[in-house]
Amino acid sequence: MLNQMMDGFRRATESSLQVQQEIFKQWTQQWLSVQPNFAGNSAEWRQSVQKRWMDLTIDMLNKHRESLDGMYATGIQAIEQSFRMTEAKSSDDYRRIFDDLWHKLFDTLKGQLETQFRDFQRWSEQSLDIAHKAQAQTQSQTQNQA
Repeated sequence: MLNQMMDGFRRATESSLQVQQEIFKQWTQQWLSVQPNFAGNSAEWRQSVQKRWMDLTIDMLNKHRESLDGMYATGIQAIEQSFRMTEAKSSDDYRRIFDDLWHKLFDTLKGQLETQFRDFQRWSEQSLDIAHKAQAQTQSQTQNQA
């Protein structure tokens, strides 16, 4: 039963990671294929936009790393707790320990997914904001030149 629970947790975690990687891959490809028209803008301004987007992406990756670190710490705790199942003196003790472990794993996975979704949502909003500001700046400079 413990093996089934751990296998289910592993599959859910792998599935979550695959979805995140696919979303990040799609967004990155879209951003790289749709570069704003920087014609007429200064090199300093272009570098500023690129730096803001790079800083935002690095911040997102650091948050993702922190999330993975948290998942590893929880996994280690779950393994330690699963070893304590052998200490159960009755079926009620075993059930209680098992339920505690299951709830902890479920709550951890839920928390991780919520945090990662909020981080990705924040990254997306800020990326769009950078793109809109760049587009507005480009349009403003184009109108001033006309």
